[in-house]
Amino acid sequence: MPRLAAVVILLGVWQLLVVLGVKSPVGLALPGPAEALGKLADLARQGVLGPALVNTLGRAAIGYALALVVGTVIGVAAARIPLLRAAVGSLLAGLQSLPSVVWAPIAALFFVAGGQDENAMYFVVIMGAFPSIAMGTMSAYDHIPPLTLRLARSLGARGPQLYRHFIFSAALPGYVAGMKQAWAFSWRSLMAAELILGSLASTGLGALLDNGRANADLPELFAALLAILVVGIAVDDLLFTPLERGLLRRRGLAAG
Repeated sequence: MPRLAAVVILLGVWQLLVVLGVKSPVGLALPGPAEALGKLADLARQGVLGPALVNTLGRAAIGYALALVVGTVIGVAAARIPLLRAAVGSLLAGLQSLPSVVWAPIAALFFVAGGQDENAMYFVVIMGAFPSIAMGTMSAYDHIPPLTLRLARSLGARGPQLYRHFIFSAALPGYVAGMKQAWAFSWRSLMAAELILGSLASTGLGALLDNGRANADLPELFAALLAILVVGIAVDDLLFTPLERGLLRRRGLAAG
């Protein structure tokens, strides 16, 4: 009910702006929610929305998986090696603070110019997401209770057993929280890449959004915006939130 109420309020404010006659500086009228949803349905019937959605989700999955591998390896290494943490800790924080869009021109020069359009998308997603995963991994390791490590040593856990049964298990909730945050960064990075590089590659939701802007088609622009918003929320709600809640419940940190 609170979520439904928030959606209703948002749509109400949007419709109020339409009733008040809000227009762009060039005289384009703000489309209402019904008009944007109708345009979204039209794009689906025309066979435009489906391929765009499939391409974008495919890029998001591949780019996020690669960022997860890179970020986890760097995060684990930095957490275990103090000298490496001192070297890359502040660098990771700086990379995380960079807007995702700054990587798009670099991707255009190094990948698109060489005919590797899809690799350009993956590069932007990886650079936007892996610092968050690495820092989340480091934070999860730092928050392992010292008692857990002393218990592991007293039980004779060494090497792979120590990591599998104690360190990984204790750090998993924090690591999943970092994965959840990294998804938001990767989704934002992908939209930036598709907006700037989408015209050079196959279709996607970001390219659909840019087409609406280029053609001054506000209903299409807001329809693409709605699709991007819904997909981002759906992935978070259907994948990461249940995973995080399940881990917390199994550890007695949340109500069953």
